[in-house]
Amino acid sequence: MPTPSRASNKYAFERKWTAKLVSDGFVPVSNFFLENYHRLKPYDLTYGEAMFVIHLMQHKWDVAAPFPAYKTIAERMHVSVKSARRYAASLEKKKYLQRVVRVGQTNRFKLDGLMAALDQLKDKQAVKDQRKKGGSDDE
Repeated sequence: MPTPSRASNKYAFERKWTAKLVSDGFVPVSNFFLENYHRLKPYDLTYGEAMFVIHLMQHKWDVAAPFPAYKTIAERMHVSVKSARRYAASLEKKKYLQRVVRVGQTNRFKLDGLMAALDQLKDKQAVKDQRKKGGSDDE
């Protein structure tokens, strides 16, 4: 199946949000993340942590870890820098985020742990869905 071009994705997005709103850019976020961040195991995400992740994704343009300043994220979330740091520390404690400290520069934020947890949840959900449909490859 062909992959839609970035331009066609933008125009589809404009139809949903208007060209004026899309002109500042947009952040693609997985529906699975939006619908399941509170179901992650062993630790779910709070609303604030989920918003922190979404704001990090605003700075993730490729496979490299994003590196926005805490101040930037805090301003966009309309929270204090201290709160933004708390969200990052909590995500790090839950092993969903890894901060890479860079001397004289902003931290890089790796979300590999979060992506792995989401992938694992998605796999478990697929197994449950298969069982609900009345069959399993194991039977």
